[in-house]
Formats: sequence, C-alpha cells, structure tokens
Amino acid sequence: MITNLLKNRTLPKRRRLATQDGCLLDLQEELPIMFKAFSEAFEAFEKEISQTPPMARARGFEASLLNSKMIQSIQDNFPNNWKFGKYKRFTLQKNGYTILFKKLNNKNMPMNIKTNTVNAIAQQEQLSLFDDNSLVANPILYFGYKKSNIGSIVDPKLIYIDDNKLKWIITADDIVTTKNSEIEEAFEETEMDLPKIKEDVKRKKASNE
Repeated sequence: MITNLLKNRTLPKRRRLATQDGCLLDLQEELPIMFKAFSEAFEAFEKEISQTPPMARARGFEASLLNSKMIQSIQDNFPNNWKFGKYKRFTLQKNGYTILFKKLNNKNMPMNIKTNTVNAIAQQEQLSLFDDNSLVANPILYFGYKKSNIGSIVDPKLIYIDDNKLKWIITADDIVTTKNSEIEEAFEETEMDLPKIKEDVKRKKASNE
C-alpha cells in the first residue's frame, strides 16, 4: 500500500534550470546596473543611518533600512520591472528571471525564516510568489550581501539555489570595466567604474552552442 501511495504521489513541478553562464549572458546589460544599484543603496543607507544614534536604533533597524534603500534603488534603476508579491516580498523581474534581495550568511545562503514558501524557493518549485500563477517557470535568484565582523556591508553577489544547495555565484569579479552612456555619470560621481560581463564568458558560451 505504501508503495502504491509513493507511485501515485505527484512531485512538485520545477522552475526552469538556471546556469551561471546562461545568466551572465541573459543579464549582461542588467548585472552592472544591479551592482550600481547596490552601491547607490549603500551610500543612501550610510547617509540616513548616521542621523540615528546607535542607542536609538530599534532591533533590526539597520537591516530594514538597507533593504528599503535597496528596494528604492532597484525601483529607480528598473522602474518597469519590479513587483511586490505575497507578504510584500519584493522582486525584480527581468529577462525570464525572478530576483529577490536578501542578506546572506557566512555560507552565502539567504538569512530567511523557514517557511513553506522559503523551502519552495530553495527547491525551485513552481509555487507562485504572487496572488496569481504568473511567472512560476522563472528561475529564482538572490542578489545578496554580507555584514562583516566589524559591521560593514560587504560582498554583494548574485546567487542561485536549488535542492536547498548553493549552486553558483556571480560577483564583481565576473565583470570587467567598460563605459555605458546611460549610467556612466552616476559612476563618475562616486568615482567607481561601470562593470560589464567579461568577453571570455560570452565566447565560452558561444563555443558551446
């Protein structure tokens, strides 16, 4: 009887598989802007947090403020591609990917409270993050950051999780400096260079097709 139940059990449908090389190509225009958005969010965070002395900060104040600044920056840089889902989970929808934003632990995994939805995301199951069944095939990525031992916000990166395991990471080391007329001015103001996907990644992908 148990065997029959196992045979008749319907496994959850899975989202589309995401690869590192495929993501680098699919988001080659968007990744530099995401890192730029993180830089802008961090600058706004530092400016605002300095106005509140440590003794007056409520629990979770820093994380909440940085998350709000990241949302604001993504909304500014991708005005037509962001969306709030269930439980006001903020997402960026771009080129067939759903991107969430989260603080990461020392194992580069998102610091989430374990829920059925969080578990479904970690398994890349086709559970809708919205009030309808849209975008359930899009692979889910996280754009995250870490907090150092001295409290600094560091190490922004894009990660992909499947089967509850970290599968791959894209960091600033995967991109190189170039020029882009649309956002060059913002980087000049912060004395930063605009990154772009490395050409050797493009060539590697093309040779495999």
